Amino acid sequence: MGSSLQLTPTAAPPQDRREPPVIRFEEVRLSFERQALLDGVSFQVRKGATKVLLGEASSGKTTLLKLALGLVRPDSGRIWVCGAEVSCLPESELFELRRHIGIVFQESALFDSLSVRENVAFRLLEEQRYDDAEIERRVRTALSFVELEEAIDKMPADLSGGMKRRVSIARALISEPEVMLYDSPTGGLDPITSTTIMELIVKLRDVNRVTALLVTHRLQDAYFLATHAWNAGANQAQPAPEAARFTSFLLLRQGRVIFDGAGSDLLASPDEYVHTYLS
Repeated sequence: MGSSLQLTPTAAPPQDRREPPVIRFEEVRLSFERQALLDGVSFQVRKGATKVLLGEASSGKTTLLKLALGLVRPDSGRIWVCGAEVSCLPESELFELRRHIGIVFQESALFDSLSVRENVAFRLLEEQRYDDAEIERRVRTALSFVELEEAIDKMPADLSGGMKRRVSIARALISEPEVMLYDSPTGGLDPITSTTIMELIVKLRDVNRVTALLVTHRLQDAYFLATHAWNAGANQAQPAPEAARFTSFLLLRQGRVIFDGAGSDLLASPDEYVHTYLS
């Protein structure tokens, strides 16, 4: 799957502040049936970093993912992803941009009638840009990354919930994305399986330098990202102070940004709503 999935024993990559942000929202507003969903949302995510999106139900978290994909257009404001202004990009160019974006849903969204191999290869098979040998190589590399190559011929019905989620990550990896969008990737999973999924997300951040937006209702998952880095020698995520540099938190309330910053600052925030939310 190209060089981006070749694991090397490196720590989390340094961020170059001279690089423009990979994701940028600027005063984004969106309403539906006269109800404000987002009200002046601004934030940015630099290359190789993850922005964790927090907030109560219907606060606008998943809407931000849809906006980043160009599935929804804002009423006002501007959005850039991978250097392209998504908020005004023609549909034909949005299709090309989405080749650089991977998506992982809470429900995994696998095709029940397709094998693991066919599910992971689906985008490449649809695009018809590669021959069968190259597709097979990419599928196996992606499944190897999530440590599921032995499941390549299984059907989704034969997989556990955690395995399905790992297959969905492999499917997202098949196009070697610059950006990953995670919508509650550990929702409905037990704590041990959730940790496995979060380790994969750390691995993608630190090894592939993938930029990400991650929606979650689990604060423990958010802080796992902020406190762990990938150790290639040990082949696992381990506690590391430097991980905090690559993870930031955005807390939404009724479509407005209440907090945007580091995890340590979130914990220390004097804001009454922040205290209520964290408790």
